[in-house]
Amino acid sequence: MKFKEQKKVIYFHLLLNIVFALFITCSSYYHIPLKGGKDILVYLIHLCIIQSTFAGILYIISLFKILFKVVFSLLFLVLGLLSFWVYSIDISVSSALVYAVLTTKPYVVKDLISVQLIFFILVLIGVLFFIFKYYDKLEKKQGFKVFLPISVGLFCLFFWADHVRLKSFSTKLPYSLFYSLIAYSGQEKLPLKSIKKSNYRGDEDVKVVLVLGESVRADHLQLNGYSRRTTPKLSNRDNIVSFDKVFTNKTNTALSLPRILTDEGIYSISQDSIISLFDIVRSKNIRTEWIGNQLLESSYKAIVETNNEVVIIDELKSFWSFNKKQDLNLIPKFKEKISEYNMGLFTLHMIGSHWWYEDKYTDEFRKFAPVVDSKYIPSMTKDQMINSYDNTILYLDNFLDAIIKILERQNGPAVMIYIADHGEALGEDGKWLHSHYESLTNPGMIVWYSNSFKEKYSKKVNTLIERKEESITTDVIYHSVLDIFNSKEYDLQQSIFDCKE
Repeated sequence: MKFKEQKKVIYFHLLLNIVFALFITCSSYYHIPLKGGKDILVYLIHLCIIQSTFAGILYIISLFKILFKVVFSLLFLVLGLLSFWVYSIDISVSSALVYAVLTTKPYVVKDLISVQLIFFILVLIGVLFFIFKYYDKLEKKQGFKVFLPISVGLFCLFFWADHVRLKSFSTKLPYSLFYSLIAYSGQEKLPLKSIKKSNYRGDEDVKVVLVLGESVRADHLQLNGYSRRTTPKLSNRDNIVSFDKVFTNKTNTALSLPRILTDEGIYSISQDSIISLFDIVRSKNIRTEWIGNQLLESSYKAIVETNNEVVIIDELKSFWSFNKKQDLNLIPKFKEKISEYNMGLFTLHMIGSHWWYEDKYTDEFRKFAPVVDSKYIPSMTKDQMINSYDNTILYLDNFLDAIIKILERQNGPAVMIYIADHGEALGEDGKWLHSHYESLTNPGMIVWYSNSFKEKYSKKVNTLIERKEESITTDVIYHSVLDIFNSKEYDLQQSIFDCKE
């Protein structure tokens, strides 16, 4: 009789976890592009591991009737609602989503309600009723002396597996919700120094466009001598200067952008007070606009928010999503803003060449083939990986050319500065993506200037061209932008335009 009751407990938890996986955990895997049985098997194992670890949590709370009914109901309904949006539109469960949910207006919620959503909620409630009906018939603590240690072990397995697999478990449901809540509640305020507005006004009409790229390495730019035609449009343009000896030791976005956008350099030990580039520019009564295609991470969110206006397109999807908007969707908002103001600093933050490469560009830029057709990298050839990566650079070439065309139609001098946050590993020592330090330290950097900028700032342009072959760091961006606006708060030696007029 005792063994029979234990079997019922085992069957209940098997059923419970199958239901939980179907309605919630599987949603994080639904949009992952895979090809072939091996790829599917690898991610099926990944899914089974993540569900097994959460099975430990479900068993522990099931030992207490009231706790189980309250906590599991909340988990199943809240996570179920999230999974509906992950299944249907592949949203990213992140701290940005938590913020969006907490600040959503009633009329927005109304627009999200659909027949499909109501049906899904009713199904969730029906399944929940069925689970509790089964649960009430169990001898919950039968065999708990065996099952409890196993459950604790499974839960602990999550932390080890997530560490080994570079956070690939904590970014998926159900765990992504908890990590997003922790990230949202634990966001630290950066020690930004407050800048007072001055009566001084910078140049009256210069427009500076700062384009922040993602994962672009200098040696894959045709402009820098790469054998492939990855930048055909920029290569045929005048007034282009490409720097191929840029260095950064900050090889992920969260670390690199704060150094690019403040006076804290790549070799600085964390300062008690750092200064935002945008704050200084605004203090001169110059407009600053941020238009981004990446969610703001806590390490630089406060810096970005010192702009006059911040617009994030596709704000509920991070690079973990597989149908995220491409960067050309930044152009309409940029075109609107650049035409609205006679002068200013306009920053575009790209999703760029972030993995998964194949949704970062459109079919017309699929020039180099064969391309990757599965997210499981070990099943891809080196040629497939590099072909897809180079296609993202071809798309970048088109994106920057589109910006230049818009700037050419503007009145007054204009300059565009493109800088990637870091490079990308492309098979060196068998490493890919962000996993090989040396491959990430030489980001691409390109400067374009208008003819009117050249006429008005001839000395700056001459210096820019002369410094093309120098070894520099990403620190130059902060100082160079301030130099263009004739600000006093920059290091002369750190500006690529380093001349006083």
